[in-house]
Amino acid sequence: MTTSTTEDLISLKDAAAILGFKQKNKINDYIKEGYLKTYEKKGSKRMWLSKKEVYSLPQPLPIPPPEEYFIKLKANERWKKKSSE
Repeated sequence: MTTSTTEDLISLKDAAAILGFKQKNKINDYIKEGYLKTYEKKGSKRMWLSKKEVYSLPQPLPIPPPEEYFIKLKANERWKKKSSE
């Protein structure tokens, strides 16, 4: 654990809510994998996270992903169709 300014720190539960998780298990995975660092507040035994680091995580794609992510796949399908005819 490292130290940070206390006004920038949020709980694991708050981080889970910000990222759209119902439980904080995924947040613990992010910590273990090194995507998030934990911090400490004076007088607290809980783990805290930097709000800035939580907000800087990449946002997941919506489900289903937007069509523009599959342009190459559709072009490949058309090419395969033409070559098999």
